[in-house]
Amino acid sequence: MTFKKTGRYTVPSDEDFEPDSNQEVLKNFFGIKSKEKMEALEERELGRAESELLTLIDENHRFTAEDICAIHELWLGEIYPFAGKYRTVNISKEGFSFALASRIVYLMEKFESDFLAKYTPCHYSDIEQIAFALGIVHVEFILIHPFREGNGRVARLLADLMSMQSKNPPLNYSAIDRTVNEQGFIEYIMAIHAGMNLDYEPIKKIFKMLLVQSA
Repeated sequence: MTFKKTGRYTVPSDEDFEPDSNQEVLKNFFGIKSKEKMEALEERELGRAESELLTLIDENHRFTAEDICAIHELWLGEIYPFAGKYRTVNISKEGFSFALASRIVYLMEKFESDFLAKYTPCHYSDIEQIAFALGIVHVEFILIHPFREGNGRVARLLADLMSMQSKNPPLNYSAIDRTVNEQGFIEYIMAIHAGMNLDYEPIKKIFKMLLVQSA
């Protein structure tokens, strides 16, 4: 792996941006530089990956950190060289810093033992329990943000698979989609932040709403 010097930090070349992409598109196998084209490609591949996963993962599967990497690679493996690999750079979004890259392996091991092993397979029947299981797994994964790109969508794929295990359909996320419901998105972000303080009630409330609206 080669490294490239930047003004921000030292970035492995396969986690850097495409030249002339205005730092909006990461290095990819197609040399795509347009953010819009990349978003459209990612969305198409996401639909394909979810369809495959819904047939591959059964209701008794207990997820592992390795599974999460496999899901990421199944989705983005034809697009990005870093697919399925933990990021090696520190990242932040809108002023919020996610887990340090140096701690991701440890944190994902803890995520597996403390959350995936406890809440999957998701065999709960009571909606309160299902919403809590989906919510706590979702927020703890998001706070780690183990990948260079696609963490939120991997978290949603995992929630869909857990929902399936509880005999519910994949979730409709429009209620928290920033492009169609700004207030719902804000409440979702606030719930993620509450999870930092081990307050999971807000994210549980959101997933309960999603379960009801998706039924």
